[in-house]
Order: sequence, then structure tokens, then C-alpha cells
Amino acid sequence: MDATQTTSSSIKHEDSQAPTPRQKPSKISLAYDVMMVIFILVNLFLLAVEYGLNAKFSWMIHLMEFLQMSPSAQTSFKSILSDANAFFTIFLIIELSIRWIIAIVQKQYYRWFFFPFVHWYEVLGCLPILRPLRLLRAAVIAYRLYLLGYPVLPRRWISKGKFYYELVLEELSDRIVLRVIDGITAELQQNKTHYELVEKIIQKHKPMFIKTLLELLEKNLPTAINQNQAVISQYVSGAVERSLQNTPELQQILHLMPVVGTLLSNRLEAIGARLGENLALELMNPLIQVPNPLYAEVVNQVGKLQVHTLELETLVDSIVIEALQVIRDQVSIQQWKVQEKIFPNQTQVE
Repeated sequence: MDATQTTSSSIKHEDSQAPTPRQKPSKISLAYDVMMVIFILVNLFLLAVEYGLNAKFSWMIHLMEFLQMSPSAQTSFKSILSDANAFFTIFLIIELSIRWIIAIVQKQYYRWFFFPFVHWYEVLGCLPILRPLRLLRAAVIAYRLYLLGYPVLPRRWISKGKFYYELVLEELSDRIVLRVIDGITAELQQNKTHYELVEKIIQKHKPMFIKTLLELLEKNLPTAINQNQAVISQYVSGAVERSLQNTPELQQILHLMPVVGTLLSNRLEAIGARLGENLALELMNPLIQVPNPLYAEVVNQVGKLQVHTLELETLVDSIVIEALQVIRDQVSIQQWKVQEKIFPNQTQVE
């Protein structure tokens, strides 16, 4: 807990010390940063030349022969390069130590020993075997100058660098995600343990599911019944009327009365139609009341349905596997090709 709080406080303190766009550094600080970038680049160039001489590349040998340098001159040149690189290393160690002392005096960090951890690449760059890490410090300084509005490199180079960085990052992340999705799909197809997970999820969220379903029924069903009330009444009245017409016993009795029978038949049909409309209204009236215990009972019965059925398991398999396939297809699209509008027919990760 203490270490976490310490690190958090250090990060906050460091952020408070970082220059904002409104707080431009002094000209001396800018000049020092530019000088250090040039200094490190010269150092790296000399390191590359020294490495080329020690590795005895053919092109380096031909260059020495073209410059007509004797073996003794080459040895002296190597010695000068080695001494120069050693001077650069000593200078960087001293410079880093001075900055560390300044950070302690100015209390730039929460603890005095945080400085080498924040500037780890500079510490490691002082080691002979890790001297190429000095390029990282030059890049950090250049990026800080870029944020302050002093582009060290052309914007086109910076945009290209961002593009290739995002390209590599997308390719790596896409392949990792595709590998994970393929593994999950194979696991679902081979094993059936995910049904237990589905059942646990359903049981865990059953109260929420019942509540949501009840709210949907009470919100939508009464409105739908009111909107279709006339249609339902006509249907029920028509059904009652047809029932009277299709009742043989009633028709036989009416036929026994030659004159009155026809009048009674018409009257009964009208009464049946009216009776059907009233019956429909009486049946619909309890359904449009909110809250409605009938809806609650229906929802509770739905919540008691068995989940261990072949149809439901097949449905779960189909939904999960198809969802994974959709995600896989989306991840397979190489966005960097889409953004650059190149290779329109080859935008998927193979």
C-alpha cells in the first residue's frame, strides 16, 4: 500500500513539474537540449564507425584502402575512436549525476532514488554494452521539443514514423486476438462446459431479467391492446355470431317457427355480435391495468423454464460461435490498409 501511494505521489509530482505549452522552457534549457541531441548523435556515429572497424566489414576495409590508411594509421584511428567514445561515456555519467543531484536539491521526485528509475534508459545507456540506448534519450528530447512546438524532424517523417508504429502494433495485437478467438472457438466446439457457465449467468441475472421483462410487458402490451381494441372486439363479435349461425340445434328450433323464426334469428345474431363486443371489452379490461398480477405470473413462469434443453443449447452455440466469427472478421480487417486506401482486395490478416 505504501509503495503504491509513493509511486502515485511521485507520478503526480512529476506531472506537476512537467512543462506545459504555456510554460515554455528558457532559452538556455532549449539550447542545452539541442546540444545534447547533437552530442548523442555524434557519439552514436562514432560508435557505429568503431563497430564497423572492429567488425572488419568488407566495405569498411575498402574505404580504408581508398583513403590509403596504413595498418598503423588504422590502429591509431581506432584508439582515437575508443578514447572519444570513452570520453562521451564519462561525460554522460557526470552529466547524469549532476542532474540527479539537482533533482534531489529541487525535490523533483517524492524520493531521492526515483530519478534513476524514471531515467532508466539513460542509466542503462552508460553501460558499454547498452550504449545504443543513448538514441532513446535523443528521441525523448526530440519528442519533448516537438511537443513544445520545435519540430526537430520534418512532420512528414514524424507522420510516417507514427504510421509504421501503429502498423506494427496493429499487426501484433490482431494476431494475438485472432489466436485467442480461435482458441475459444475450438474450446467451445470440443467441450460443453460453457453450458454450466451460461446457466450460472442466467441464474445470477434472473431477477433482473424477470424485472425487465415485466416492465416491457406493462409498458407495451396495454398500449397495443388499446390500439387494437376495435379489431379485437370485431373479431370476438364475429366469432360469436358465426357460432350462433353454426349451431344446428338452434337453427332447427328457429325453423319450426316460420315467421317468427327468421326475426328471432336476425335478432339473436345482433345480440350475439353485441355480446361478443362486450365480452371482448371485459376480457381486455384486466389486461390493460398496470400493475398487473397476470403479467407478473407470466414472467415468473417464463423464469422457471428449463435451460437444459437441446434447442436452447443449440441456440447458445450458434449465437456464441457466430458472435466470435463476427469479431474475428472485424479484427481481421487491417485498418492501416483501409486508412491508406491501398490493397483494397487484401485488407484481412492472413
